[in-house]
Amino acid sequence: MRQILLAAAMLVGLSACQSADDKLTISGEVFYKQRIALPADSVIKIQLQDVSLQDVAAKVVAEYQLSPATGMTQFEFVLPHDAFIAGHTYAISAKITAQDTLWFINARSYQVDVTDPKPIKVLLDLVKK
Repeated sequence: MRQILLAAAMLVGLSACQSADDKLTISGEVFYKQRIALPADSVIKIQLQDVSLQDVAAKVVAEYQLSPATGMTQFEFVLPHDAFIAGHTYAISAKITAQDTLWFINARSYQVDVTDPKPIKVLLDLVKK
């Protein structure tokens, strides 16, 4: 009986290691430089997108949303490796809205290297004046 329990514990331990290896973590932070207090109903939306196809809306692979938005927001997407297609291009997109009005958005592309993901810092630019 003891050997069966030991074998079962090893199997569970090995499967946990395997599942961790099958995951890809993409993390970073989104921030803006302006010293602006955002409304209480502000929302920050951070998306991991497949931006491979031109002239077509990017496909959202994962999304994180938080309200109220703050000056700096950390994010982390943990996805299985098979969520990514070899040869495709992925990027982080972020925006802050309040009362259906766009306040901040990233003006440049923040590409993700899915073969060697490193933390990404995404700068948002002010839209609302």
